[in-house]
Amino acid sequence: MVLVLALVAMGAAAAIQSPASAAAPGPHDPFGSASAGTVVAGGVRFTGWAVDPDARTSDVRISIIQDGRYRTASAVTSVANAAVTTTYSAGPTPGFVIVAPLPTGSHTLCVVAETIGAGLQTLLRCVPTPLGTVLTPAQVAAHNPTGAVAGAAANATMFEIHGWATDPDYVARRVLVVLYIDGNPAATVATQTYVAPRPTGAGPYSAFDISVPVAPGMHLGCLWAVNVGIGTNRYLGCRARDTRGPAGTATPVTVPTLNTNVMAEAKTHIGQAYVWGAAGPTTFDCSGLVKYSYGKFGYSTPRVSEAQAVSARLIPASRAVPGDLVFTHDTEGDVYHVGLYVSPGKALAAIDPAEGVNYQTIWDPNMTTYGSFTHT
Repeated sequence: MVLVLALVAMGAAAAIQSPASAAAPGPHDPFGSASAGTVVAGGVRFTGWAVDPDARTSDVRISIIQDGRYRTASAVTSVANAAVTTTYSAGPTPGFVIVAPLPTGSHTLCVVAETIGAGLQTLLRCVPTPLGTVLTPAQVAAHNPTGAVAGAAANATMFEIHGWATDPDYVARRVLVVLYIDGNPAATVATQTYVAPRPTGAGPYSAFDISVPVAPGMHLGCLWAVNVGIGTNRYLGCRARDTRGPAGTATPVTVPTLNTNVMAEAKTHIGQAYVWGAAGPTTFDCSGLVKYSYGKFGYSTPRVSEAQAVSARLIPASRAVPGDLVFTHDTEGDVYHVGLYVSPGKALAAIDPAEGVNYQTIWDPNMTTYGSFTHT
């Protein structure tokens, strides 16, 4: 349903990308096809067909939803379509013709196949009006799902995250939400009833609360809302949590001796080459520099940045001291880069083949997590 991206396994920098732009119908969702619409006397005429996998021989109710909120027309499939009947073992009349009032001005009309069984309604086609309107990228983006992460927590064995998501092309429809843990898909759920009062923009079935088992350590949970209709999937955000307990909140600790020694060692390699998969003594990738610098003083770290992130204790940026770790992750929670913290906004890392080992500006704070092997 949502594509998992292949990123650099050994900690080299990679471009942040998005999962797939849309989801196929689920096993219980109706499926079908709808035309782009034609202006006729009385409104806009749509034709097509629909089948519900839970009741293949039954007629399916088709509705027109205007601007995501208003049902302006409704009918059931009643037109013969022998090809659909044969191909999908459907009833004799899976086709439909439906006419919706043509609104004045700029609007959106979506043709919806309503579910008979346990599935979600399927948006067969969404068109802007006047018919033939070409949306700008900004106008398309306005149709992306909306939502927010309200909170997250972890205990010894579970990671929990909750919030809301709504698609503006059909506000009353439940939305699929995909949770990634550390770059891997962990759960796909449909939103449920959100008891009022709701956040601005949240639909009546927009709440999600997802819990998944995790191994001990620090983990990144990232959420995507799956688009229907016009638009693309929407990244809702990531949250870092540690199964060993919450990050500390007190003032920064005194710099541990191990951190001081590690930073001094790492600085001696400034100017040396970046080589993917290298862990010293004269060439490094990002996680290789961390492992080598800590290893010089008897502390063995995992080899790759993803494993280093799980092993380190989660700390807030305010408690980072020189020698702690700065992890950069993508929008699915895959940690693809690590550096050694120097000062606010600055790290030391094996950056890439062009820059080698050098100081670097800490990237987008929304994609940055801090960890430590020596304190919480």
